[in-house]
Amino acid sequence: MNRQDLLLRIQQALGGTATRGAAEQALDAVLRAVQAGLLEEGEVKLAGFGAFRMRQVAARRLLLPGSGREVKLPARRELRFTPSPQTRRKLS
Repeated sequence: MNRQDLLLRIQQALGGTATRGAAEQALDAVLRAVQAGLLEEGEVKLAGFGAFRMRQVAARRLLLPGSGREVKLPARRELRFTPSPQTRRKLS
C-alpha cells in the first residue's frame, strides 16, 4: 500500500463526503504527531495497533564476502515497529 491508497482509505473511513484534502490533512497530522513523539520520547504506543521505538545501534565492522574487504558502519538510530498481539492475530 502506498500513500495514495492510504489516503483513499482514510477518505472512505471519514465518510463519503470527506475530501481528499481532509484525508491528507488527517494523515499528515498523524504522521507529524508520531514523528514528534519519537523525537521527544523515543517511543509511540498505539493501543490495538503496535509501538514505534527508536533504538541506538552501535558502530560495527562488516566483512564483504566477495572481496574480504572490511567496511566500518557508524553508530546510528533505528526505527522499530512491534505490532500489538491484536494486530498480529489479524495479520495471521
